[in-house]
Amino acid sequence: MFGFPKDEIKRKTFHFLTLIYVAAYWFLPINIVLFGLAAAIVIVLIGEFIRAKNEKFNVFILQVLGSVHRPSEEHKISGLPWTLLGAFLVILLFGGKNIFVLTSFLYLAFGDAFAALFGKAYGKHKIYAGKSLEGTLACFGICFVMGLIVFLSLGHFGILSAVLLAFFGAVVAALIETVPWCLNDNLWMQVLNAASLTLLAKLF
Repeated sequence: MFGFPKDEIKRKTFHFLTLIYVAAYWFLPINIVLFGLAAAIVIVLIGEFIRAKNEKFNVFILQVLGSVHRPSEEHKISGLPWTLLGAFLVILLFGGKNIFVLTSFLYLAFGDAFAALFGKAYGKHKIYAGKSLEGTLACFGICFVMGLIVFLSLGHFGILSAVLLAFFGAVVAALIETVPWCLNDNLWMQVLNAASLTLLAKLF
């Protein structure tokens, strides 16, 4: 499909399950969401620990989930615990029903996915650490669109302010996605994007 690698499509289809907690964050009481995320973190970490210690269980999980795990994650912790932890921390730090938290979740769900898909399929101009200019631009483009949708429909911004905030927020999101962070970028994208959007909003 559009030249995208099948394995990457499977990974990002699974990645879009993060939209479950995005919807939960916006429509459910925050305490319930935080409790659900905390429980999910514990359950996933237990599963990751067992997977690391028991090769048969690891093989079983890898077979069940197909190509969701990257080769580098087959015998190491996956990105899922970091994704859940990032969501938990950003809600805890920035509060409930915050459009910048919502936007940071959408940046992760769509920006990270588009960067990987377009980078794998069309990434001819490499930057570093496997990242490409094409993937970074794809991340910027989809984050700009996500920002516009949220800020124009849910934010109390004029059109110009919403466009500027969406533009600069997308620039920062693309840069954050491109940097090879320690731990995992699924953690940092949510926290740093929410923080940067909060700061940028003060300018507009």
